[in-house]
Amino acid sequence: MQLTQRVVVGALVVPALLASLGVAAHPAPDVAPGHLVLVVRSSEIVLAGTAVSAQERQEVVDAVRALTGHRITDVITPDAGERLPVSAAVVASLLGAVLAHDVTEFTGVVHEGHLTASAHVADPGRAGSLSDALRSAAPGLRVDEDFTTTS
Repeated sequence: MQLTQRVVVGALVVPALLASLGVAAHPAPDVAPGHLVLVVRSSEIVLAGTAVSAQERQEVVDAVRALTGHRITDVITPDAGERLPVSAAVVASLLGAVLAHDVTEFTGVVHEGHLTASAHVADPGRAGSLSDALRSAAPGLRVDEDFTTTS
């Protein structure tokens, strides 16, 4: 199964299946960070993950909307009992790095202080530049990437 398919299953299908079965997450007294999925496909950005409140979710959507004119598909689950693992500013910074490098296919998953990123980039030089930009955009995250070059 490709990384994109695994991300979709893990971020969207599994929570929907659990919700349909009546399995609910109960927040701990100290709300733990959850996960966030960032997907760029051509002119669309998909945001998925868990947010502790509708306000936290909206802050991320607004930060991304202020960054770009791309269509935004928001499937972040508010009131999930887990907060987003990074701030809205970091989300915008990460996506800004991706868009500044003219990447049209990108998937990033942020979970437990770790960003796993995959992308299609034009050449190895641009892959290295994108890698550096992602690390600069989120200095607190460990970054693992799997970039495919198209040249």
